[in-house]
Amino acid sequence: MKFFINHSHTLPLIVITILLMPVSGYSEVTQDSQNIYELVKKQQKTLEQQQKQIAELRRIVLEQQEIVSQRLDKTEHKVKKIARSSSKVSISKKGLRIKSKDGDFAFQAGGRIHADYANYNDDTTNMGNGSKLRRARVYFKGKFYDDWRYKTEIEFSENGNVGARGVWLSYNGFKPVSLKLGNFQEFFSLEEMTGSNSITFMERSLANAFAPSYHLGVAASGHGDFWSLSTGLFGESLSSSKDDGVDNGWGVASRATIAPLLFGNNLLHLGFSSEYRQTDTDNEIRIRNRPESDVTNRRLVDTRTIHDVDHTWLVGGEVAAVYGPVSLQAEYIHNQVSRTLGHDLDFYGAYAQGSWFLTGESRQYNAKNGVFKSISPLHKYGAWELALRYSTLNLNDQEITGGREDNFTVGLNWYANYNVRFMLNYIFINAHPNRDGIDENPNILQMRGQLVF
Repeated sequence: MKFFINHSHTLPLIVITILLMPVSGYSEVTQDSQNIYELVKKQQKTLEQQQKQIAELRRIVLEQQEIVSQRLDKTEHKVKKIARSSSKVSISKKGLRIKSKDGDFAFQAGGRIHADYANYNDDTTNMGNGSKLRRARVYFKGKFYDDWRYKTEIEFSENGNVGARGVWLSYNGFKPVSLKLGNFQEFFSLEEMTGSNSITFMERSLANAFAPSYHLGVAASGHGDFWSLSTGLFGESLSSSKDDGVDNGWGVASRATIAPLLFGNNLLHLGFSSEYRQTDTDNEIRIRNRPESDVTNRRLVDTRTIHDVDHTWLVGGEVAAVYGPVSLQAEYIHNQVSRTLGHDLDFYGAYAQGSWFLTGESRQYNAKNGVFKSISPLHKYGAWELALRYSTLNLNDQEITGGREDNFTVGLNWYANYNVRFMLNYIFINAHPNRDGIDENPNILQMRGQLVF
């Protein structure tokens, strides 16, 4: 059987078949593209929503960061404030110290103990050998709000009595001038103003009989690198009793110092002091002094009570020099007693002393107050000091025969460390005459153990 192909009918069929085939494939592709477009559009919408969420979260995070930052700043400020107000406590050779971090507040506590023994080689006056607790004190001092200073010193006497000594408040806001109110030393004499922990001999010289010492008062002081100037108005001492109808005495004291030479361990010190004092209603004074030894109560020189006194006028000059381990120091004090009845009286006292540190130390000087201060030994075995002093006191004038005394003292000091010192003094006394008009020449051997804390 034979098949015949009709070419006239076959060609259209082929063309139709070819045309129909692409249309079918395109339709499928178009549908896929539409699906993809819809999916992309949906994903884009989702992405936009997520971006909005991220932006919102970012805004919330920034707000929280700002809040946290502000809180951190406040916390840091509080921490710094606490740190500034926190205290630093230390214990050193100069006692217990508490100090705020900013330095505006400070507190210090310490004290001293001086224990003496004396052996008297009597002549006419029976002095009596023995021992004595010469000083036992504690103090509290410090500052607040930077410019205010205070001090309270309590003395424990040998008989069991307890009393205040130095009690004062000062304001230092007008630097270099300071104002002080309370019970403190009148500004008079290098020897008197130098603390008992730092004086060269166990007792101050005979001339110290004139020193006005502690009184209630108000004062102003100024200083520079090489000078000091102080003046004050003073009333009675804390130990004075106040009777009704009796006016207390009052005085004005001033002291000026200058150190024209002050470098390294070399010093030249010059000073001048004066005190005018009006007596109380009783118009009486009495001048006397122990023989540079406090274990005995005997006085070889004593004016006894002088009546009809209107006022007294003290004038003193002082000089000191330090050259390495060697130091020299001298003072002269004149006391004029003006009376309403009878002639005025003139008394005087003086001393000259020298010391030599065998171990090479030097006396330390405080230009702010124009005084000497304590030393620190250079060696582990301590510091050794050899000292000599001559002092005189004349209480004879007109009808007053208080006596005259000259003392020569040899001293040896061992500074075991900053806090401990042992002292040995031998005193040759020449009273010519004593208060009773008798010449006598006793000698004294005395020792001291000193603790500063």
